Amino acid sequence: MKTEGTSSQLPAAGQAAIKAAGGPSAADGRPPLLFDNPLPALPGTAQKLLLAAKRLIATHGFDALTLNAVSADSGENKAMIAYYFGNKAGLVAAVLDSVIHDEYVASQNRMKDASPERRGQQLAEEVRRMAGAAEEFRVFFEMLPHVLRDEGLRRRIALLYRWYWSIKLEWLGVAKPSGALDDPDLLGLTQLLSAVIDGLAIQAAIDPALDLANPCRILYRMLEGVMPSFDAADGHAGPGSPQP
Repeated sequence: MKTEGTSSQLPAAGQAAIKAAGGPSAADGRPPLLFDNPLPALPGTAQKLLLAAKRLIATHGFDALTLNAVSADSGENKAMIAYYFGNKAGLVAAVLDSVIHDEYVASQNRMKDASPERRGQQLAEEVRRMAGAAEEFRVFFEMLPHVLRDEGLRRRIALLYRWYWSIKLEWLGVAKPSGALDDPDLLGLTQLLSAVIDGLAIQAAIDPALDLANPCRILYRMLEGVMPSFDAADGHAGPGSPQP
């Protein structure tokens, strides 16, 4: 994938998480894992192609994603898909990278400004925001059966989840989120938070009128009792449980 003029990069925690998982691989002919703000980092033409691909999947399903359809929806020459993404496989990989990505980056930035007293409440609010990203999750759910049948895409999603886990540990105030993934308790906590977001997103996709405030209010109460303290030096869980 070409990203001329790109200065946006994956946060250090995400880079370390990918490295710990074995690093990216382009052996299957797809572009290497970038995770670098897929939409803002791309030139305008590439953004239009990527957005068109996501619209097609969200509206008509994964089978509607053809190079001709992306070209027609975006108004761009089909040759531009090959120029920016290499081939259809590269475009699919880019769509996977971009799904939910910007929501996580925005949440990460908001959590950085949260005071220790508000961290638990803000975290529950970010879970609500993420689970409510209906169109993005619709794209992901439409792609999921294809991903499960493709070993390379499964590995790509596995690495994305490690990045998601690292970001959630930053939400929790962990000083070194990538190293903290070695702590079984912290890893388990962030995996549960991911499961909560995914599960609520499925329910919200089924029923757009679902009130996400209710489960997130209960999540906040649960976090009040289980949110661990973190050692600023090593980012691992320590004794005690400060209340949000």
